[in-house]
Amino acid sequence: MKYEILVATDGSQLAKKAEIAAMKITKSYGVKMAAMYVAVANKDSEREELIAKGEHVLEQVVEAGEGMGVEVHKILMGVSMQRIPKKGARAEAIAKAILDATENYDVHTIVVGSKGESEINQELGSVALEVVKRARCTVLVAR
Repeated sequence: MKYEILVATDGSQLAKKAEIAAMKITKSYGVKMAAMYVAVANKDSEREELIAKGEHVLEQVVEAGEGMGVEVHKILMGVSMQRIPKKGARAEAIAKAILDATENYDVHTIVVGSKGESEINQELGSVALEVVKRARCTVLVAR
């Protein structure tokens, strides 16, 4: 399957802005869209909890898409990290999962929020920054 638009979401406020932007683009151009949630955890129990959260977040995106007349496909990725060896490793793992999906689904544009639910600084979030730096396609950062 090919998706022209891939929105990466964690359910945060800025991710919701990214979701809406992705849906508007999808509707305007009549292209295919997928929403992606990446659950990165150190423990199996934590991963299961994050996957359940991801399913909920993605279902909300699908419902919002239906309300806008846009079909949204779901991509839920679980990444296990037994140890996080360095600062920023979690963001790198999430960005890698997003970028891998971009290659696998031949994505034209990635849409991300400028920072996620765990970001506390005012700068570009660590996941968004990694995606912008490493993506081979267009990246739209929602603020």
